[in-house]
Amino acid sequence: MTPPPQRRRGFCVLAATMSAGLVASVVSMGSPALASSTTPIDFHAYTTVADFDSGTLNGGATIVDNGGGALTLTAGATTGTWTSPAYDLDFDLNELVSSWQAATPADSWVKTELSVEVNGQWSPWFVMGKWAFSQRQIKRTSVPGQNNDFGFVSIDTYFAHSGSPGQAYRLREQLNAPSAIAPTVRQVAATASDPQEPDYTPSTTTMTHTIDLYVPQYSQETHRKEYEAYGGGGEAWCSPTSTEMVVEYWHRGPTPEQLQHMPYDKTFEKHGRQDPTVDWAALHTYDWNYGGTGNWPFNAAYASHYGLDGSVRQYNSLVGLEGWIKKGVPVVVSIAWNNKSKDPHMHLDGSDIKSTGGHLMVVRGFTKDGDVIANDPASPTDAQVRHVYKRIQFEYLWLHASNGMVYLIKPYRIAG
Repeated sequence: MTPPPQRRRGFCVLAATMSAGLVASVVSMGSPALASSTTPIDFHAYTTVADFDSGTLNGGATIVDNGGGALTLTAGATTGTWTSPAYDLDFDLNELVSSWQAATPADSWVKTELSVEVNGQWSPWFVMGKWAFSQRQIKRTSVPGQNNDFGFVSIDTYFAHSGSPGQAYRLREQLNAPSAIAPTVRQVAATASDPQEPDYTPSTTTMTHTIDLYVPQYSQETHRKEYEAYGGGGEAWCSPTSTEMVVEYWHRGPTPEQLQHMPYDKTFEKHGRQDPTVDWAALHTYDWNYGGTGNWPFNAAYASHYGLDGSVRQYNSLVGLEGWIKKGVPVVVSIAWNNKSKDPHMHLDGSDIKSTGGHLMVVRGFTKDGDVIANDPASPTDAQVRHVYKRIQFEYLWLHASNGMVYLIKPYRIAG
């Protein structure tokens, strides 16, 4: 069986160069005339009472109407599951990333699982993540060693074996309440794709004027060597730093009292506890199996803990992101580059680091000509985080590195 590939995610400046073997995939959204890739993508979310009613409940799981719909446990129940119906795709399923939105008070936690139909047979359940905001009961974690005849999971992503794509999938959510204080799951979702290589030709911008959203600026570099047990410390925290910038853009996040009670760290104290919300986000997105803070669904789940609509999605060009910027929604993207490469397509002019095998940053706007305005946490100081990157470079690097992957974090009132 094919060994799991290494995805480019949140190791940021710790990673060196871009490997040649990763196939890029991107979402099929927007006009094909504007697309930079032809990859088909499907994002599907279960989030309403009717959505959850279409699935199957077991144990103590139940559905409640909280203004939209949610899963929880009946009074006194300590566990229960919800299983989605089969979701058919009209293209070959070769990759899938799930995401979920859960409140996990006290010692409660949730587990998200995936089963894929391949040639008429259903796979065993793959664990896509065990999640809790607190770690009093479990350590939030991905699960290693999941590789069988139906495919494999690398950290947070399902991959089909070469030549054996899936045709449909099911999701299963397990809710756990050891102390009888139940979790609540507001959304269970997945983005599925059949990866294709991106085009070198950039999409045509839809911008007619510059939009630059005021997103708080945080540098990961100012947190060097803080809480090194959590993925190597601040210089590797591009993912939670980016997530926290967007969470705070929506005026959400930890309270001052919570920040005051963060655990002691010598370097954190030496730095005067500067920008403590970044450290808070890192501690609450850390994946104990992966050994880092760049687990995509964990970052979306962290944002959702604060009542935001967080999910992992994909797009086939910057045009999809322009639509969100026009709605006032900044987007976190996963990208990689190598300014030392002889291939100019690997270059990102104006970046403060020469190369990265995987990096997260916030797209906060676009110029009227379609260039990207970004909060890049791999910057020396908070004041230097804002960058303007060339569209032709940024779009290709984003699609090539992560298949057009994004964290979409917004209030529920903004549809889409």
